[in-house]
Amino acid sequence: MSVLLCTNLCFPKLDQVAEKRKQKITEADDINNNDVKPIYGAQYPPLQKEIVLKDGAVFSETNVPTSGGIRGKAGQMFQRYASSVSDVWDAQVPVDNKLASTSAAKVLERHAATMSQNNVLMPNCNPTPSKNSKVDAMQRLATQKEPIPGTASNVSTNVNGLGIYPRLDKGPTQVNSSSAKKNNNSRPASSPPTRENQGDSEIARFNRMRTMLGLRSSPIPQQKANDQPPSPQCLNVDLDELRKTCWMGIPAKFRPQAWRILSGYLPTNMERREVTLSRKREEYWNCVEQYFHTRFEDQFQDTFRQIHIDIPRMCPLIPLFQQKLVQEIFERILFIWAIRHPASGYVQGINDLVTPFFVVFVSEFIQDDIDVGTFDVAQLPLEQLEIIEADSFWCFSALLDTIQDNYTFAQPGIQLKVLQLKQIMCKVEPELHKHLESNHVEYLQFTFRWMNNVLMREIPLRATIRLWDTYLSERNGFSQFHVYVCVAFLRQFAQRLKEEKDFQGIMLLLQNLPTQSWGDRDIREVTAFAYSLMSVYHGAKNHLQLDQPTSARH
Repeated sequence: MSVLLCTNLCFPKLDQVAEKRKQKITEADDINNNDVKPIYGAQYPPLQKEIVLKDGAVFSETNVPTSGGIRGKAGQMFQRYASSVSDVWDAQVPVDNKLASTSAAKVLERHAATMSQNNVLMPNCNPTPSKNSKVDAMQRLATQKEPIPGTASNVSTNVNGLGIYPRLDKGPTQVNSSSAKKNNNSRPASSPPTRENQGDSEIARFNRMRTMLGLRSSPIPQQKANDQPPSPQCLNVDLDELRKTCWMGIPAKFRPQAWRILSGYLPTNMERREVTLSRKREEYWNCVEQYFHTRFEDQFQDTFRQIHIDIPRMCPLIPLFQQKLVQEIFERILFIWAIRHPASGYVQGINDLVTPFFVVFVSEFIQDDIDVGTFDVAQLPLEQLEIIEADSFWCFSALLDTIQDNYTFAQPGIQLKVLQLKQIMCKVEPELHKHLESNHVEYLQFTFRWMNNVLMREIPLRATIRLWDTYLSERNGFSQFHVYVCVAFLRQFAQRLKEEKDFQGIMLLLQNLPTQSWGDRDIREVTAFAYSLMSVYHGAKNHLQLDQPTSARH
């Protein structure tokens, strides 16, 4: 009896003690969790914490006023922009369906009127929105490029001879130097250059380029008979002269060698080139052998997983980039670059920057009449594939070395470039600038992608490659000149933008600019105006003068 009484009295007390201890442990865990401070890195920026007030308003943690000012002020570089677009992915925000439909109809009508049946658009990446940091939000804007409804027919890769690889005009097929000289002598000095005159100029420019590059093939059919080996005086390339010669565009067959030199990958001394190429290519493959197998380790698996996800979505409408062999090449290039550059690591968007180099170096090993966009790279020997991959890696690395602050934590390089673009637009296009401001359009909303992807989502790949001829020929082409190109690019659509009278219409146009048919001529126009702007604001030397034909100099 006494035992039963003791049991009845003791067990309830034991339960109470256990409950109290459990409560204390829970409270201690909460305190410890609150005391844990996150460590922010380039790849893993701070998460955005949302607070819902009683009235239903939603604030991010960085927008909540406190007695000591704004919490997390240091390092929150995108705070103002985040506040202005805090409802971008909020499904509860009411939308005027009639206004949205009207704006969308205008854009669709414009695209239908200007659309080419034969162009290749850049990637249609649309990652699922997540409530992460402001940097992630900017990256989502940079990767969003959905096909406009009803316009899927514009993605054919080979109509009217337009592929993904640009080929410059070669001028007249036959050039008679004596007749050209005669015509030039009979023409008044004040007369503008004729098409024949311009053709002579381009031929002369191409021949100088061929000599400087030490190549024996010419893009001009009638010049093949005059091919000569490089003279001893040309063993050392004058890099400044090569930049001037390549600024207006590079012929397709000269482009691979020219890009290697202009990227700083290939030495200007011809006698050192073979040794340097062999050493650098071997170094890349040693890195692959040493590090690529670590992609599944805990510290690298997140990086490789993101790369593995992004690559299949890259250029989905171009058969070349949907080949498994090509995707494996891109995986190795991006992963090796990421682990060699821990300050930034892999950031969505930089995968696009490999594609121009890859296309250019593939074109070196195929015939002129073969479309690179549909070529099966499995037909190439293993040795050539290894050359393409290694050269793409080193030129891609050299490019990113000039703009790496675009991809470090908070992406300060992009913020600075957007600010510079805005300041220049205030002076160059004040009416458009006021129009954007009056409709509450922030430059960061549409130019972030321009900076993050170097306009690759805005123009066809063939136009991108042609634009990069100029970027690589220009000192600080990607880090400085690109800002002025963006100003000139935006100015091209100033009138159409001013015709849009609301935020929705402006943003729809900016996200889907009618550039499907852009080529060499459009790039020349944009880069020429951009250079004039840079000459004013940076005092750069003018080297945009067209080469005069030899006959006109006498």
